[in-house]
Amino acid sequence: MTRASLRAFEDPEAHQAIAAIIRRRSTHPEDVREVLLRGLDLGSARDILDLGCGFGFMAEAIAPRAAADAHFLGADACPANATPFLHRIAEAADSGDGRFPSAQFSALIVDSTLPWTDASFDLVVCSYSLYFFPDVLSEIARVLRPDGLLLTLTHSERSFVEMLRAAGLDAESSPLMALVRRFSAENASTQLSRHFAQVERVEYPNRLRFGPGEIGEAVTYLCFKLPLLCAPARSEEGRMAEVAASIAEWVRTRGELLVTKDDAGFRCRGPRRGSR
Repeated sequence: MTRASLRAFEDPEAHQAIAAIIRRRSTHPEDVREVLLRGLDLGSARDILDLGCGFGFMAEAIAPRAAADAHFLGADACPANATPFLHRIAEAADSGDGRFPSAQFSALIVDSTLPWTDASFDLVVCSYSLYFFPDVLSEIARVLRPDGLLLTLTHSERSFVEMLRAAGLDAESSPLMALVRRFSAENASTQLSRHFAQVERVEYPNRLRFGPGEIGEAVTYLCFKLPLLCAPARSEEGRMAEVAASIAEWVRTRGELLVTKDDAGFRCRGPRRGSR
């Protein structure tokens, strides 16, 4: 993992704004978190690890479902995410429904090992983050309790292709595509099955639609991801201007920008300790 690949996530407010754009422009009627969590009983989850927690996207949805006295540990490579992550858990504690979750944050660049002891957590969450550190799967199985659960979300390798084309970039040579292929909807089941006895897949077919009136949002979305879309340029401002012009022309000639964003969620049980 390089600092350049993380640069897009070092501004929590910008990241939250992008999450809001995705929700507004999604053709799928439901929030991906609701789809992943539907039917799950998380009432006994007290010790929860959120790896690559970001600004608390998944923790926000899990907190109302977890044990009333659940403790969340957010681990992320970007220290700026500490405040928004902790704030989301505090909001759950202030909900007035008798819940008193607590939280802490650890600035951590995840590689292939985790600093926690065996069987430390009831629930581990990796939301759009495992492609940064797929080698840590055996460690996730180790730190989960025998009846513990791993929840993870990732993208399909088909995602973003139209976005890259609209931006005038080559999909096959894009660092974003190389990153997603490390842990994608297409290969995640195979990787997870080496470390978990049960792997349940949850589909989330989706596309993002940007019409002529939403070109500004499309440009904002693309520019946020620019460090992942292409190699660093001498003039990033110049590259952003090129991207904006390319998107505007794409929408002008086609009437809209329709971006494939098919995701998949996985619910994994039965951690295999010592798996590699």
